[in-house]
Amino acid sequence: MKLTKKAVPYYQHGRVLKPNSHRQYLRLKETAAAALVCTVILSFVSTFSTFNKGGQLKQPNNSPSAVSSQGKIGVSRPVSFSVIATDLAESKAVTGSTTKSQANPLAQIPPKPIWVTKLLFTDPANTAAQYISSNPNVDGNVYIARMAKIPVAQWFGDWNSNIKDDVNSYVSAAASVGKVPIVVVYNIPNRDCGGYSVGGANGLASYTEWVNRVAEGIGGRTAVVVVEPDALSALDCLPVAQQQERIQSIAQAVTILKAQALTSVYIDSGTAVWQPAKTMASRLESANIGAADGFSLNISYFAPTAQSRAYGDQLSSLIGFKHYIIDTSRNGGNNTVTGMQCNPPFASFGDMPTTITNNPLNDALLWIKIPWESDGECNGSPGPGQEYWSYAIQLAKNAGW
Repeated sequence: MKLTKKAVPYYQHGRVLKPNSHRQYLRLKETAAAALVCTVILSFVSTFSTFNKGGQLKQPNNSPSAVSSQGKIGVSRPVSFSVIATDLAESKAVTGSTTKSQANPLAQIPPKPIWVTKLLFTDPANTAAQYISSNPNVDGNVYIARMAKIPVAQWFGDWNSNIKDDVNSYVSAAASVGKVPIVVVYNIPNRDCGGYSVGGANGLASYTEWVNRVAEGIGGRTAVVVVEPDALSALDCLPVAQQQERIQSIAQAVTILKAQALTSVYIDSGTAVWQPAKTMASRLESANIGAADGFSLNISYFAPTAQSRAYGDQLSSLIGFKHYIIDTSRNGGNNTVTGMQCNPPFASFGDMPTTITNNPLNDALLWIKIPWESDGECNGSPGPGQEYWSYAIQLAKNAGW
């Protein structure tokens, strides 16, 4: 039958209770619940007060990165909080105190440079634009026409017969439309240690003079300069004496370029899978990172953006929270990549160039490697720096363009 309210039997641990016993049981249960609520509230207030004392960190750890035109999305952290927390804990253990900057890691991060508020420069006369103009009906013309409209860095090296004039021409074109040019200097002595891109200046004096001409070509206009891709990461390929020359070359290049007030300088730091962060931190400090704006990652490589950010945040925390930029020209697809790669078939275009990164340390995602140029003579590919349109079209198709 259907039980009325008065007829409902009361149970505790499977045993029927008498009415009086049940009322006592309910009073005890209500008292215990009230005590538990009070305990939780007091605990929360105490924890919250301690956490926020002295203006400590109040914002969330994670923020989503911008979605690219290919629909990819990743999660970035404003800084490597686990790494920073460990460093600060060790510092507190040694000193027995916590400074304001230690209490709030974000307070140690320098503001972003002014150039990230401007548009990136696309050279209307880049080689993709020239090629599609001369070959409008070529297979894959739609892909190549799109490539021609994307901001891509311009590389300068020992192939430039008049480096000052060539840099001036490029930077002037960008300044005329109020946009930011990305300049790569690639003329370090003993460049690429005899690899695909062998070459470079003939010693420190020659290199220093060459960088002076680059700086003169930039002048007082806004420019972002990436200093010597792979040079520090590949330091081990040189004998000790030449290692010191390389470090000194980069250090002097930073000093010369930073003498121009509107030039932002980023020293290349290889990839997330090349050197440990502590090794790169030591090399960057020797190469004058203190005077630079930051460092670059993943140039001509294929590590996913999330992996580069994690490495970049860690490396930044070791060198005074310097900012960094990431090459995303061929890192689409979230591939697991190790070792040397030369025009690999799995590669695809990555995120479009942007200065909107939702990360206070990551200044920009850029196409620094010119993706329609070959890495080198591998698997029937053309020589390094030569146009390789069939591969570029494959990169576009792999990216789902």
